[in-house]
Amino acid sequence: MENCELRIENVRVSSQSTILNSQFTIQLTKPRALPSHAHIAVLAASGPSELSRIRDAARSIEQRGHRVTFAPNIDHRYRGYLAGDDDERAEELNRFFRSSEFDAFFFARGGYGAMRILDRIDYSAIANDPRPVVGFSDVTALHQAIAIHAGVGGFHGPMLNLDFHDGLSPENEEWFWSMLAGAAPLTRVFDAQDVVQEGEAEGALFGGCLSLTTALTGTPYDFWIEDGIWFWEDVDEPAYRIDRMLTHLRLSGRMKKIRGVIIGALKNCGDGGETRTLLREFFQPFDIPVVQNLPFGHHGNNLLMPIGTRVRVSTGDRTFSVMEKAVR
Repeated sequence: MENCELRIENVRVSSQSTILNSQFTIQLTKPRALPSHAHIAVLAASGPSELSRIRDAARSIEQRGHRVTFAPNIDHRYRGYLAGDDDERAEELNRFFRSSEFDAFFFARGGYGAMRILDRIDYSAIANDPRPVVGFSDVTALHQAIAIHAGVGGFHGPMLNLDFHDGLSPENEEWFWSMLAGAAPLTRVFDAQDVVQEGEAEGALFGGCLSLTTALTGTPYDFWIEDGIWFWEDVDEPAYRIDRMLTHLRLSGRMKKIRGVIIGALKNCGDGGETRTLLREFFQPFDIPVVQNLPFGHHGNNLLMPIGTRVRVSTGDRTFSVMEKAVR
């Protein structure tokens, strides 16, 4: 048998994709505060929406004195699950990001597709004029990419197809608009039964949808803040898949590099007791506070979470606090 030689040539690894192999600290630029009469763009990076539903949802935003403009591809369909093909979705995002006309970017919905266009986004346009980018679920991919390649913190939070259409609670709606306007500190109290593991910690907030964070591990969009507070949520993932994703992150060394964990909605993620036991056993080796059931994610009443902003979690007084302004 002839000798086989494996040769790997021209391999280039960026500093962003090797953040776990070195001391990683990041100071994200904060987007500018939302003005009282803002012009808000509603974008579609992932799945298509029913335009009438998005228009209905926008009324609650317009009633606050804001103007809303919709990206034209919101209701386009490609392959049944994308709001237009990759070229169209990327071009529309970049067209809006490059425009100085808009004060913030909200998303119509999640689904799937944002990952497909991460290498087509004009990150320099975002970095040159940082404005709030708000969304969750599949938008997690964009939040991570923007944090790394534009150095700007986004907002994991409500989207029009679900949260704004169905309505936020008065408390969560006030939290949302107050944070975007620059209010701080902001504090939420959670129940004693939501404590998975006792402790107190403070650090920069980061995270999003667990399945997206896991899928982007090892890519140039792999975002993790050392000594930060990690928040995550997911939907329709049975306990064994939650276990697998958490184990994947543990094996990559992630769990040794965080100060605390805040878990949001785990909608349709197996039996509640089974998942609770999994979380308790998984995080037991790590001496950090862990809290579950905060109202963010696929919850229907989605609490805004500011990526890159300093927060504090304490199981002693059962509080989650945003310690500083999330905007400038």
